Amino acid sequence: MAMPRWGSVLAATAGAVVGAVLLYGSYLTVAPLVSQESAAAEPAASSTPTPSASPTATAATEPAGCDWEALANRDRPPYVKGDADGMPRAREMTDATWECVGDGWTVEVRSAGDDAWVPGVAQALYLVAPGGDLLKLYDLRTDVAVEVLEADLDARLAWTARHSAGDGFQVVQVGLDTGDSTVEWGGSAIPDPQVGRDGTVWNVRPIGDFASGGTLWGGYSPYGDLQSLFVREAGADFTGFAAQKPLDNLIEDGAVNHRGDPGVEAWLNQEGTLAVFLAQRLDRSVKNPGSKGTGTWVVADLESDEWRVETATLPRLLCRPAPGTYAPGAYEDPGALQAVCTKGDRESVYRLSVGGDPEEVESFGP
Repeated sequence: MAMPRWGSVLAATAGAVVGAVLLYGSYLTVAPLVSQESAAAEPAASSTPTPSASPTATAATEPAGCDWEALANRDRPPYVKGDADGMPRAREMTDATWECVGDGWTVEVRSAGDDAWVPGVAQALYLVAPGGDLLKLYDLRTDVAVEVLEADLDARLAWTARHSAGDGFQVVQVGLDTGDSTVEWGGSAIPDPQVGRDGTVWNVRPIGDFASGGTLWGGYSPYGDLQSLFVREAGADFTGFAAQKPLDNLIEDGAVNHRGDPGVEAWLNQEGTLAVFLAQRLDRSVKNPGSKGTGTWVVADLESDEWRVETATLPRLLCRPAPGTYAPGAYEDPGALQAVCTKGDRESVYRLSVGGDPEEVESFGP
């Protein structure tokens, strides 16, 4: 049975494992679509994508900075012909059409059947005009589900996740007008826990608008737990936070997350301007390993890029943020951090505080 596209994507994300073996080749064909007039002069397509000539503008009357909605149908690019069965009706994308792209345009993936994707089913990347018109950019490979995470149409870039039947999702940077996909992107701004040994980027996605401008992105553990942060400012400009260096040092020194894996746990405030990280210490001397009862807090003011550390007093269990809860305070005092802490089959709810002792409670709330 075909799974709804986003159900498939979320299911793959939930079981993510960093370092899972995916096919690392480009999932985009690098030959841009051309108009029917120029297509006749092109050689027959081969099974190996190769660069083609630049797209030919079919709507020569499109002025610079054109208004797509004001264009007569005859002045818009022709519809794609010979597409795979079940693919949505879409127009060709031309160089001139980029002059029409502005506010209200989006980048989306559609597949044959539109709302379902299984391995082998055709899928493609599209620009979607405010009125709903589709303009086809490129065909996508059919062995992974592709999810658009964020797009910057001014820079003609998008960031997409590759989800497979295995675990983990790789994120690539895509040139919308060239078809080029870049697997090593973001430079030193991408936190080390999100970068594979071969330099590829794993398990990151945008969280929302960043207060100082741009987009706040999160890096996640193999199981979907927030563990790192960085910012996309504009285009392909990314910046990291100063707090990442002490976090990397703590992980290298043996810090673990609530599963006992190398990593940290993280609480955000609702505005995305404060982050509180917990690096826990694992007690391996007991039959059922748990927390040593100590660890380290790293508190980060994301707007000013300041950070500080404090020793953490913890229950002898491994803790994670309680679902749907936030850091309620400020940089000086983050307030009570609600946590679910476990050891074996035992699960308890605590309020943790920077500079204070843990308090066990009956339940957690927002």
